[in-house]
Amino acid sequence: MKVEFHIKDIVISAKQKALIEKKVMKLKRYLKDEPMIIDIYLRDETSPEKGGTDQVVELSAVFGSEKIFVQHVDDRLMRSFAYAYKSFERAMSEFQRKRLDKTQKGSTGKIDRALRRLGIRK
Repeated sequence: MKVEFHIKDIVISAKQKALIEKKVMKLKRYLKDEPMIIDIYLRDETSPEKGGTDQVVELSAVFGSEKIFVQHVDDRLMRSFAYAYKSFERAMSEFQRKRLDKTQKGSTGKIDRALRRLGIRK
């Protein structure tokens, strides 16, 4: 698993960067065998016409032909990361569950399908 940071207009400490990387590396449990690239975009979108501070955190993962993307905006960077991470982890979990369901559906035989059509369950 490879983690890439893309930081724009934000000063981030080494401790914060290490914490973010440690949290993201825990997502490896969802896709153990596949090579995965996770991009973390940290941006400051504060401007005079918007009013207020906006810290944007975007998490995106590419594995095979699939891509998961999550974005969250908040006035504090680490809180924005926490919300984005929670959504991202949920999306990864859902993707893994769907993938497992597809592989298990392929293993049912003709007898199982016929029993389901008749309304008889195992």
